[in-house]
Amino acid sequence: MRQAAHSAKALATGASRVLPDFVIVGAQKAGTTSLFHYLQQHPRIATPSSKEVHYFDYNYHRGENWYRGHFQMAAAKARQEAALGESVLNFEASPYYMYHPLAIERMKADLPAPKAIAMLRDPVARTYSHYWHEHNKDQDDLSLEQAIAQETSRLAGEADRIVAEPGYHSYAHQHFSYVDRSRYGQQVQRLFDVLGRENVCLVKSEAFFTDPATETEKVFAFLGLPAASGIDYAPQNVGSYGDRIPPGTVTLLREMLADDYALLRQLGGEQFDWFE
Repeated sequence: MRQAAHSAKALATGASRVLPDFVIVGAQKAGTTSLFHYLQQHPRIATPSSKEVHYFDYNYHRGENWYRGHFQMAAAKARQEAALGESVLNFEASPYYMYHPLAIERMKADLPAPKAIAMLRDPVARTYSHYWHEHNKDQDDLSLEQAIAQETSRLAGEADRIVAEPGYHSYAHQHFSYVDRSRYGQQVQRLFDVLGRENVCLVKSEAFFTDPATETEKVFAFLGLPAASGIDYAPQNVGSYGDRIPPGTVTLLREMLADDYALLRQLGGEQFDWFE
């Protein structure tokens, strides 16, 4: 009922609303909820109706008016900008975008001048966290080792089908892509190729977790905004697990991710030093 009510309102008012200026595109389980929380506290950033709109991945069929319905009315934005004497930015955060085979190209086609923020966490830790996220929600009853072993077969043909059938939503591609979604190098290369390197901000999650104020201020600078005082940097959506990833599985994952990790280091620099 709530979704239906929002959809009706979005369609009715969408033409009078703005599109986002930037998007947090991923990665899942890398701190996107905390970054979203900090950014929306800036006086020149407007908060969308929800964090994860998921328009450019599996809600694209709903159309642009539906998407616009999540953001500011253009008139309200103009009033806010007049009061501040400065521009106001709109945004959202859908961490499936970076991995979805069509989302980034849709952003480029539909948004006037999109900027993307990608948070990158140690890919082994991200894989582990993603698995426990699904397992704890009873969405995957396999063990971690079984899920890794079966991932290739689970995902076989899914990306191709999404491209061939743009309305198709693959549950396996979104939820069971534990290792593949941790291959950041190929995803960052695509972001650079489609949006332009100058329009992509890479954030190392571990640095962000250690010093959220400094790393968030770097994001503000990327967006052309000054630092803001009074932001509550309390961590958000912190996960917990009953055990730690077995050393043998760490070794296996590092071997599986080695080539992509080398590509990421080439693209993003030596700050991404998880395997060193």
